[in-house]
Amino acid sequence: MGVAPSTAKNSVLRGLMKLLQTHHLSDGKGLNQGQAASLIEIESPADFDTLLENIVRTGYYDRDYFASHSGYEPGRLITHFLFVAEMAMRLRPRRLLEVGCGRGDVLSLLRRRGISVSGIDFSAAAKSQAWPNIRDAIELGDLTDVCARYAAGDRRFDVVCGFDIWEHLHPERLSPSIRAVVDASTDDALYFFVVPAFGEDPGFGESFPLEFEENRTEFQARVPFRRLKAEQIDPPIPASGHLIWAHTDWWEQQFQSHGLQRRPELERRLHFFDRFLPYSVRSFYIFARMTEAATRRARALEEEKVHPFDLVRMFARHPREIGSHVAIDFLRKRLPAPMRSRLKRLLRRSNTG
Repeated sequence: MGVAPSTAKNSVLRGLMKLLQTHHLSDGKGLNQGQAASLIEIESPADFDTLLENIVRTGYYDRDYFASHSGYEPGRLITHFLFVAEMAMRLRPRRLLEVGCGRGDVLSLLRRRGISVSGIDFSAAAKSQAWPNIRDAIELGDLTDVCARYAAGDRRFDVVCGFDIWEHLHPERLSPSIRAVVDASTDDALYFFVVPAFGEDPGFGESFPLEFEENRTEFQARVPFRRLKAEQIDPPIPASGHLIWAHTDWWEQQFQSHGLQRRPELERRLHFFDRFLPYSVRSFYIFARMTEAATRRARALEEEKVHPFDLVRMFARHPREIGSHVAIDFLRKRLPAPMRSRLKRLLRRSNTG
C-alpha cells in the first residue's frame, strides 16, 4: 500500500531548497516499510548545482563516507568484490578501465591476475587508501578530462567498468561522461556497469522498487525523479550523494544513445554470481559497442559457462578473504566429494594461516 504524497503543508525551505516530509512506500520486500523520510525537491537545474556544491564544500566524500557507505576497512577487501572481479574476468579483458574506482578493490584483484588496469576517481580520500599494487594505476580528476587525454594518446580499453558511479554525476555531465568513456574504448569494447536503477528490469528483476509516491509520475514517464531522498538536510545532500535517480529503462536509453548495445545473454550468464552479491550489485548491465568486432566478441563469451570448480580456484587464490562467505554453503551442496575435500583443506589452511 502507498501513502499520500507530500503537500505544501509538510514542506520547508532549507538553504533555498524545498524539503518534503513523507514516508516510504511499503513494497512488501522488506526494503521499504513505510518509514519516515525527507525529500529534496528539484525545482530547476540550478538545484543540482547547489547539491553538488554542498557535497564538495562539506567534504562529503571523505574517509567516513567510504567506511559507512562502501564498507572500507583498512587492509581488508570487500568480500563481494572478489566475485565482481571474477565477473569482470569473464569478459576476458586485456586492458581494463574502472571509472569511479575508489581505492581499487576490483582493480587490485585483477592486476594480481595479470590484467593491465587503470582507474579514475576524483576523491583524494579514496586514493589515499588505494591498495599498494595499484596506486600507480589510479588517476585523480574529472573522468571526461582523463578519458579525453587517453583517447588523444590512443590509450584505449577493451573493458570499461563503473560500479555505482553514474548516479553520482551532475545530470548535465552524464551524457558527455558516457561519450568520453566510449571514445577511450576499443572497437570491440565491452562495458560492465552497476547502477541503482529503479523498477522491473528484464535482466535483473527489481532490485530497487519505487520508494516514494511523490516520484510515481516520473517513474511511469521513464524520466529522472524530481524528488531525491535526503541523507542530510543542513545543508541538503541526497542519500549516498546520488544526484540521478531513475527507472532502469531510462538508464538503458542513456547508454544506447552512445552506441552501446545491451547483451542480455551475457548478463544472464553472469547472474550466476547473484547468490554471492548484495541485492544492490545485482542491478548490472553488460553493453557492447555496436560494431562487428564487439558483437563477435560478445557472442563468443556468451557460449562460455560458469562451473562451480571455477569458484574453488577463486577460493585457492583468496582463502582468507572468503573462508566464511555464503559461497561455502553453495559449494558444499554442489561440488563432488573430491572437490569438497579440497575445499575443506583450503578453509582449514585459511583458519590456521
